[in-house]
Amino acid sequence: SPPTETATREKKKRSFPPLAPENLPPSYFVSATYDGKTGKALIKLYEPNSGEIYFWYDNTGHKPYCLTNLSQYELEKITRLTQHEGFDHFEIVEKFDPLSERNVTVTKIVAKDPLAIGGRPTGCIRDIIPEDFPKVSETPIQPEKIRVWESKIKYYQSYIYDRNLQPGMLYEVKNGELVPKNLEEAEKMVQNIREIFKEATDEELQFIEQWARLLEYSAPKFHRVALDIEVYTPVPTRMPDPREAAYPVVCVSLYGSDGQKKVFLLRREGVREGAERLPTDVSIEYFDSEEKLIKNVFDALWNYPFALTFNGDDFDLRYLAHRALNFGFRRSEIPIEVGRRVCLLKYGVHVDLYKFFFNRSIQIYAFNNRYRDVTLDDVGKALIGIEKIKLEKNLGELSYTELARYCLRDAEITFKLTSFEDELVMKLILVLARISSMPMEDVSRQGVSRWIRNFMHHEHRRKNMLIPNIEDILTVKGKTVTKAIIKGKKYKGAIVVEPTPGVHFNVAVMDFPSLYPSIIKVWNLGYQSILCQHPECRTNLIPDTPHWVCTKKRALESLLIGSLRDLRVQWYKPKTKDKTLPVELRSWYNLIQGALKVILNASYGVFGAETFDLYCPPVAEATAAIARHSLTQILNKAEQLGIQVLYGDTDSIFLKNPSKEQIE
Repeated sequence: SPPTETATREKKKRSFPPLAPENLPPSYFVSATYDGKTGKALIKLYEPNSGEIYFWYDNTGHKPYCLTNLSQYELEKITRLTQHEGFDHFEIVEKFDPLSERNVTVTKIVAKDPLAIGGRPTGCIRDIIPEDFPKVSETPIQPEKIRVWESKIKYYQSYIYDRNLQPGMLYEVKNGELVPKNLEEAEKMVQNIREIFKEATDEELQFIEQWARLLEYSAPKFHRVALDIEVYTPVPTRMPDPREAAYPVVCVSLYGSDGQKKVFLLRREGVREGAERLPTDVSIEYFDSEEKLIKNVFDALWNYPFALTFNGDDFDLRYLAHRALNFGFRRSEIPIEVGRRVCLLKYGVHVDLYKFFFNRSIQIYAFNNRYRDVTLDDVGKALIGIEKIKLEKNLGELSYTELARYCLRDAEITFKLTSFEDELVMKLILVLARISSMPMEDVSRQGVSRWIRNFMHHEHRRKNMLIPNIEDILTVKGKTVTKAIIKGKKYKGAIVVEPTPGVHFNVAVMDFPSLYPSIIKVWNLGYQSILCQHPECRTNLIPDTPHWVCTKKRALESLLIGSLRDLRVQWYKPKTKDKTLPVELRSWYNLIQGALKVILNASYGVFGAETFDLYCPPVAEATAAIARHSLTQILNKAEQLGIQVLYGDTDSIFLKNPSKEQIE
């Protein structure tokens, strides 16, 4: 349970960084980053009983790296590489190349820091190799023949993969070592799930068990605070620039899970007190100095393990950080790490709910399009029935109590967007972090394609497979062959049967549940398996295309997506309706099946997106072709039986007045 309000008040200022003790009780892996000062990967662990975050630093000597097809002998000729300030050493390693389907020897270039590999505008190792090697090569070589792999993976993600860590899961620190914490009850459930899938192959079972373990472990209570700021501007219609932070922060509200509700107000000349009543549990604090007001806000951000904002990346936290710098705060006094697109916290985890609710897959599949516009007002009204206070006058004309009430309402909505339905949103972010192998900050800000990419990358590393570049896949697997009907598309998509006008009664709907994920699983679709190198597989053709699929080896996409689909359909969805289970468990299972639905429904679109790191056009094309083939067969059968098809689209058809016998 989260710490009490009293405990929070009495909490002494902790030392920073809050190092994990030699032995730390079970804590949740909530975040990861690279610490430039120590030159190490840093894992943030949330200990739920104390509500504290602890930092655990890598103790294995892990370093950033990339891989190349050039030999050490060849690389040693590149002076800019060997004399690069970030270069550390070479290693010769063996990897399985999924495109050539054989083991290959590659050179691992190990660096002292991640920016040496990539991330700087110029002079990165990943750029130096193809730029310089043609100049020093003993034989002429085209730059495109020079391969550099795995150089664009964020360092902390690479660390997670190599250590086979699972963000969102429970860990302990034992004698300084980070070790997974197994819970007996959850492990029993994993074994029960195994029993359900008796007909699965050993390979499928391995993935099912892997996913089940991530999903069966429960979530903690999240000790958190929602924050909202108001800035006075002389021109009310103009949004203040958070990078300049030229105008005063006049009000900040904090709404905490520990019951604390605070409003900090800056005293200004000519502002009335006001007569608005605020709830009795709200404390209002006035400040004559804006610096002191900001310092009090920072104290909260140094203390709460989770901070919630709505657009805090682009405004609230960014503004506070720049405003503090304008006042002469030292960077070490500011708890906010300002990035180009995000604002992270030095101590805790910042969840920007605007980014989370902006995610189309979350909007459609998790919340069934209940909100249209991604504004605090719209999302609040749709999901929790609370809306922003409408202002009749400009911010600068509000009395203190009017301003306090307005600002507090925004923080309240932000907080309650994570507390409704038993902390649904926080738990959903945690579950998605587990599935995607991503820290909570990243999963709450990034789209489904990144989630799928990351769990695919993790699996490649687990199996010691080389992670190919997009150009490698396109070179080997080629482009699409079917002609798109819709302008701008790369290949032929789904079938649409034009609707029959009129009012129709006794209409039956035939639906293919999870059609695309099922196709990916059953047809063994993936960039490895499509157009494989085995001559004997060439007869295993995809309908309506010249593509064939491997019959010898399962593709990672097929295994990963297939096992998630099977778990959702055969375990989690039925369990949500199982009245013999406690309400809390049914609620947890409903959350999980919802999270899986988000990923599964987006998976086909991801594999067909050019921006996806493992983009393979024939896979997307094959998936659509099989879907068309399946629907065409149903349409033909309906015609044979004399049933009128009123409408059809992608994975469902509407039939007019079919008899029971015909449906069966």
